[in-house]
Amino acid sequence: MKAALKPAGNSSKRSDSGNDDGATARKAVVEGQAMVVFVDYLLAPSGRNLVDSPGLIYSMEEPAVKAVADSQMLHDAPMILRESGTFAYNEGLIFEGELLHKGGRQMAFAGVFAHPPKNSHEILQPEAYIKGEKLPPLGMPDFNQLLGEQYDVYDSGGIGQVDVRALMKQYNARKIADDVSSAWQGGVYVTFRRKDKAASTASATTADLALLYISRWTTPQAAERFARFYTSAVAQRYQTATQQPATACSGTNCPVSRAQIMTEEGPVLVEHWGDNRVIVSESFDTTTADKVHSAVRNQAASVHAVNFPEDEIGLRLYEIPAFRKIAEQIGMKVAREIAQGPSR
Repeated sequence: MKAALKPAGNSSKRSDSGNDDGATARKAVVEGQAMVVFVDYLLAPSGRNLVDSPGLIYSMEEPAVKAVADSQMLHDAPMILRESGTFAYNEGLIFEGELLHKGGRQMAFAGVFAHPPKNSHEILQPEAYIKGEKLPPLGMPDFNQLLGEQYDVYDSGGIGQVDVRALMKQYNARKIADDVSSAWQGGVYVTFRRKDKAASTASATTADLALLYISRWTTPQAAERFARFYTSAVAQRYQTATQQPATACSGTNCPVSRAQIMTEEGPVLVEHWGDNRVIVSESFDTTTADKVHSAVRNQAASVHAVNFPEDEIGLRLYEIPAFRKIAEQIGMKVAREIAQGPSR
């Protein structure tokens, strides 16, 4: 687990995918292996194990995790807490089961320690891990050059597959959350704080911040589905949200689709481009938003990619002691539910 953490203040070490939530992935490996050993222990009296009975994972895991997710402890929690809390036990067990099935104990135990998965995508899509899928990093413009007079970088990171799934479930897209998030091919964000607000003595609010979020998808269809979801969710996140007429565009340098919604904190702009990227900005003024989107699209020679720390959002929860305690309780509850399964 510790080997997956970057040294403090070092933003230059990046994984092949451009997202480094290695600790989240390793947590899923550790807990998934523990669950495999536990289930094998329960199966031993019957002479079976998960190597010769791989289908048992799904019949035991799903009702156990659902029972825990529906418990009072998690029922009223934000979706990101529910998804991240059960991730290591639910998806970790399935991931290890797939490795057992495809590569035996060598791959599922010693092998995965020698070559650990890099992110939540490889846990949720075991074939990506098994085949050694490599995702090119998503470049970001040089924001000092673009926005230095108006904004400072406030925060940055990655939005991984499990984060997208949680986002979609949080905003009433549960039916398509698994399908759309499985098409994830990368996601990064940067939030900015206005310099005139940073000097203010008043308490900071979300109105002081602006967001740029870039995601990439496997197909144009998946990119468009995510763009439409994000656009529809804006109304649930702001007090007022009024969709503006689409800006006319002709020629080759036009997005596949473009939505602009005016909110009480400024415009939200969602663009789907032909390279399967979805570019989102929130709370910049219209002129600045257009400038930022143009820089991201063009990646001109004068605009250099900048390395930011890109821990996925879910990973940050594991840095909070209270969340780690909740996650441990979830693991114990999942184990108890699975142990009761054979006797039902």
